[in-house]
Amino acid sequence: MGEVTTMTSLREIFAFPFRGPQWRNRFIIGSVMLIASFLIPILPLIFVYGYAVAVMRRAIEEEALTLPRWDDWGKLAGDGLKAMIVGFVYLLPGLLVTFGGFALYFGVSLATPFALEASDEGVWVLLFFGSFIIMLVAMFLGMLLTVLGAIPLPMATGNFVAEDDLAAAFRVREWWVLLRANPLGSFIAWVVVAGLMGILYLAVMLMYSTLVLCCVIPFLTAPIGFYLLLVGAALFGRTYRESREILLGEEEVA
Repeated sequence: MGEVTTMTSLREIFAFPFRGPQWRNRFIIGSVMLIASFLIPILPLIFVYGYAVAVMRRAIEEEALTLPRWDDWGKLAGDGLKAMIVGFVYLLPGLLVTFGGFALYFGVSLATPFALEASDEGVWVLLFFGSFIIMLVAMFLGMLLTVLGAIPLPMATGNFVAEDDLAAAFRVREWWVLLRANPLGSFIAWVVVAGLMGILYLAVMLMYSTLVLCCVIPFLTAPIGFYLLLVGAALFGRTYRESREILLGEEEVA
């Protein structure tokens, strides 16, 4: 039974996108697809997410970690769309609360100048500040719900990939048992991925502050973003497999 959290395993996962047959061409295709997503909404991302599902499937099935070929575009599209649905459902509560708070605040803000002419000024001042407070509370609750939805998302996605069944992502009892079987591995995987995403975010913010780099952000962030997607898919796939092995071991002992 392998340990996904060992330094050897992490080094292998960090390096695998740059190994294997024709890795350069396959990596370039993924990066170009992400660049295209800046011009064409959603469609290129569906194929990129499908490719990430293929990587996760290899990690779960304990195949050699190399970049798969860009073929069977129908399968890539289907898997990518399913992965996006899973993510959307798990993150939806946080998104609804956050955007609901923003919508209320901006709605009141837009209506205030017109309402002040036709009604009591004090009432609308209270409504304005009240909506502002509600927006702040909604931002906090939305962030909390988003985090709570993101924590089980990799394990739920792994269940969908392993079973090749979209409904498996929403069988909470199944992925919850796996999450409980390996909480440390899941935590470390999330810390690694979140740390890499944080570094990318800081790099993008720095590029935005520079006029020259601001113009080439898509060309710089696309390969980095594709790399992070590959690493995350492999790492969470390995974590899912490790959790399943731990659970099977516990059942054999029992």
